[in-house]
Order: sequence, then C-alpha cells, then structure tokens
Amino acid sequence: MVHRFKPLEGEALVAHNLKVLRKAARLSQEDVAERMTRLGFKFHQTQVAKIENGTRPVRFDEVIGLAKALSVPAANFMTEAVAGPDEPDYELQEAGFRVEKAQQEWRTAHDLEQAAKTRLEEAEREYNEIAERLAAQGIDVGSDHAEPEWYPAPNSPWDPLRRAPGADQ
Repeated sequence: MVHRFKPLEGEALVAHNLKVLRKAARLSQEDVAERMTRLGFKFHQTQVAKIENGTRPVRFDEVIGLAKALSVPAANFMTEAVAGPDEPDYELQEAGFRVEKAQQEWRTAHDLEQAAKTRLEEAEREYNEIAERLAAQGIDVGSDHAEPEWYPAPNSPWDPLRRAPGADQ
C-alpha cells in the first residue's frame, strides 16, 4: 500500500501551525492564551490545547487573532503548513523566528532612542529659550547659555565630591 500525503486544510492546518509556531517561538499555551486575552478574546490555556489537538473548533476571528498573537501573516497561517520539528526546514524556520524577534527588539530600541533624542532636543530648546528670556531681562545666565553645564549624579564616578572607596574607615 502506498501512503500518500494529504495536505492539511481548515482547522487541522490551523491546529498544526498553531502548535508548531507556538513552540518555535518558545511560547507556552498559557502565553498564547494571555496574548489572545490582550487582543480581546476570552481565552484560556486549555482552549489553546484543545485547538492544537483538534478537539475544539476554531472561529475565523480567532484564527486571525492567533496569527496576530504569533506575529505571523494571517493568510499564511491559514493556507500554508509550516515545517514541523521532524522536518529538515524546522531548524531554519526556528532561526528565522529568532531573527524576526531580534528585529522587533531592535525596532523597539530604535524607537525608544528616537523618542529620547526628541525629548533631549526639546529640553535643550526649552533651556535655551529660558536662558535667552532671562538674559533679555538683564539676569546674568553666564557667558555661554547655549550649552548648559551638566552636573554629575551624586556619588557617580564623575562626581567631584565622591569619596574614594574605603575613605570612611
């Protein structure tokens, strides 16, 4: 008897992809349930387990939510089976997920850097405006108010008043 591979379809495909993608992303069923809850679904770990083992039907809107919770395109999640742990592409696929996660972390860090830079520029602009206003009123703000003098944090390595280690003894 020749065994023919039958492609996964419908809920079986979603169940397969959910399980493989969740594990590849190193997420627990509880993690997926928590992400679904944050997306507005009333989900519990047992529901994720039942979907994965094919004992609970999954609604279309839940499939979209699961794809979003796993950060994968919904169209691919519903139409293409991802490689399972016993398939040769699995290791590469898992590495791809790590790359995507690192890229997201980098984008977040970059966004935080840009926001901090914007806040710094705004604070410097405000400082300079106040210094100019005070100088216009005849108040001495120093010779060069464009660059404020910054003082080190107390007891930081740059604090001139910092005591040397063991100086209290």
